[in-house]
Amino acid sequence: MPVTRIEDIGSKWLEPYRNLRTSNLTRFSGRFIAESRLLVERLLASPLTVESVLIDEKYLEESAAYVPSDVETFVVSSSMISELIGFHFHRGYLACGLRPDYRSPDDFLIPVSNADSVPRKRWTGVMLVGVQDPENMGSILRTCAALGIAEIFLGPECVDPFARRVLRVSMGNAFKLRFFEVSEPMKVLSRFEELGVETISACLSDDCEELSTFQRRGDSILLLGNEARGLPKEIQIRTNRRLEIGMDLATDSLNVSVAAAIILHNLCRIC
Repeated sequence: MPVTRIEDIGSKWLEPYRNLRTSNLTRFSGRFIAESRLLVERLLASPLTVESVLIDEKYLEESAAYVPSDVETFVVSSSMISELIGFHFHRGYLACGLRPDYRSPDDFLIPVSNADSVPRKRWTGVMLVGVQDPENMGSILRTCAALGIAEIFLGPECVDPFARRVLRVSMGNAFKLRFFEVSEPMKVLSRFEELGVETISACLSDDCEELSTFQRRGDSILLLGNEARGLPKEIQIRTNRRLEIGMDLATDSLNVSVAAAIILHNLCRIC
């Protein structure tokens, strides 16, 4: 592989990896950082473009089995990598990827049956509004990937799905998903209605249906809101149905990522 050993910590090639504790390559930079061998492997195996890989010299020989020969690879000393990124780093691998463009909800189409006319599974999607905690976002994305839910609609005030902490918690499963940018949730709900998609709010309103008796009617999208405030009332009212998880011992709510996993598993099980 094209390996470049770098001894100057001020090298321009190291810029994407500098001071990671205090900086974050946002979507506007066009880049993101994956850390640890597992995430770097999964990034390399994904359809996303990898700009470079940065390796602690201790792992250089090992990396030959994981990093393709055509990927730009930089090698630095163990002491330099910690100084460069701004914290003690023992995982050995970092990679800089190029962000995929968010898609427009206007471009979304419901899948059709295959050529053999075998009935397809009902489509399931997820829309997030105001999910700001990186661990919650990462857990939701990991659950979605595990259940085969590939389309994620990101509403206003959501944390970056390619933030380092989100990627770590998602175990790199964010690389497998397709993200749609939703600036006007109410408008997008109308589009789903036109497509015949049932919109479902996870909330605690008076007219909620209980999950244990809930039956989906067709293609569906689940809407999940902010960790503390939930979904805005106007969105709850606008969705076709509202859904809650029955709880005991006077428990009034669940963490949003836990609620997402429980509800989505049930929705997909009754496809």
